[in-house]
Amino acid sequence: MRLRSTEPVEDVYPGLPPTYDGDTREETATVHANVDPAIAVIHAPSAMLAEQARDIQSTLSAMRHPDGRAPGSIAIIAIEASEQAAILTANIAVSAALSGLRTLVVDMEHSGFVQHRLLGMNARTGSPDDMDEPFQLVQPSSIRSLFVMAAPQQDGCAIDGSPLAPLSQRLSSLTAHFDLCLVDASHIDDLAHAAGSADCAIVAVQRDQTSTSELKAVINKMTMLNTVLIGTIMLI
Repeated sequence: MRLRSTEPVEDVYPGLPPTYDGDTREETATVHANVDPAIAVIHAPSAMLAEQARDIQSTLSAMRHPDGRAPGSIAIIAIEASEQAAILTANIAVSAALSGLRTLVVDMEHSGFVQHRLLGMNARTGSPDDMDEPFQLVQPSSIRSLFVMAAPQQDGCAIDGSPLAPLSQRLSSLTAHFDLCLVDASHIDDLAHAAGSADCAIVAVQRDQTSTSELKAVINKMTMLNTVLIGTIMLI
């Protein structure tokens, strides 16, 4: 999967919303009231970003493993395109939910829980041990069929001293309950950590800032990590 845009990055991808300092509980108010303008699928359905998101969402929804299974979880990993990849992830998720798919977006502390901010929500954070019962961290968004989860940091050990399993394994009990599970790994610098956050991955690159050698190095490392790479997205 390789998608291209003909619009400048600054026009297609608006800036990320500011971090929330207070604690509000208005995320389940009216459907669109708190959704950031960067969600073009809602606010500008004919924009290039919205079209990109719908195209990618359709591709992901139809994707199957050789044995017929749908991917359990899909990480969006960025190279020199963290903000754009995060915004695109949110738009793909909203597109999926609006099409009727039960969709889960897994948000990360590395980005300041940007997916929650884009959807006008505050993150319900927890400890790594809370992932033993991950449903308690899942929040409904104001968009029907779209749910968001703030993933706890996966560094270190559990309370009993045992090493934490990769996030992809800890999400396995959740993914069967959703039609699409996207993991926003756009702001994770450690590629091994990002690759271990989902069952498979998409790499988002920026044409004018990502060299071919950088992309090849990332793909080679992901191969060494046994990560299933299902496509690349070129952000122009």
